[in-house]
Amino acid sequence: MKAPIRIELPTIYGMKTVNAYLFLDPVPTLIDAGEKTTASWEALITALAKYQLKVEDIQRVIITHAHVDHMGMAGKIAAHSNAEVWVNEYCYPWAIQKEAMWERRIELMDGMIPNSNPDTSNNFKKMILMFMKNVKNHWDNIPKDRLRIFPMEGQLNFGGGDWEVIYAPGHANMQTCFYQRKHKWLLAADMLLRITPTAVMDASIDNPKKRDRGLSQMLESYKKLEALDIETVFPGHYEPFGDHRTVIKNQVDRIHGRIQESYELIKGGTNDFMDILNTMYKNRVSMPAMSMLLGYLDVLEEQGKIEVRNVNGKRGFFLKST
Repeated sequence: MKAPIRIELPTIYGMKTVNAYLFLDPVPTLIDAGEKTTASWEALITALAKYQLKVEDIQRVIITHAHVDHMGMAGKIAAHSNAEVWVNEYCYPWAIQKEAMWERRIELMDGMIPNSNPDTSNNFKKMILMFMKNVKNHWDNIPKDRLRIFPMEGQLNFGGGDWEVIYAPGHANMQTCFYQRKHKWLLAADMLLRITPTAVMDASIDNPKKRDRGLSQMLESYKKLEALDIETVFPGHYEPFGDHRTVIKNQVDRIHGRIQESYELIKGGTNDFMDILNTMYKNRVSMPAMSMLLGYLDVLEEQGKIEVRNVNGKRGFFLKST
């Protein structure tokens, strides 16, 4: 069994590039597919040509999670080949009805935007709507007859061996990784990167009106992957790496440091979400920053250290009453 071949594709969304992984045997298979852009399509064609392949030779595309930079081009690949597109059961709705799923996410995000700073809220909402428009342009739905669904846990056979499916929510609540136990390889999607992944806001799988606590999920997923015997991590972005436990420890330590920083601000009397955000992310306020701060506050609330109160019609975060 040969190691996966990293194909680096350009992306217009923040990370600059995203990885797809190619297996040549027993049939040409791609893990993840990049965004639907001209640059990404041309990069894929060029990469495949190094192995005497064309897009029409691809027979399987396996998606780790339903984010545009990993799933957006899968529909176009299917349209130019006979490839089956394999998605997990939580990704399936994103594969066939991206518009409805994005509307649901936008509604959730809009509801989470603090009402204490109208100017910031309006600007943030405009940014999200622009992002939504761009995503639709770089993501194709996939015909149902080309889709195959795999469970959140179990095994998949590709690349000449069996891979364990590992449900690893946090960055995305529909994310799966793939672990090859014999060779100690992990196709890590965006669960393990050289930088700390963002716990993206997701509507709950069970109740779309509620928000999943992504950072809390991510901390649990770290524990799951830390327990595995891994020699090489093949991440969704950047180069493969080893020593995954050190990477996890450093990232978890940083997260807990930021949680403590949030707590100290609240303890010192900074109770408004936007005030906490602007203090912790001075001149760097963004959707990822907002998502991570929500995660820090979620953990503090779960620990019983803070509580949410409405004061004069404004939502604030305060030390837990005794």
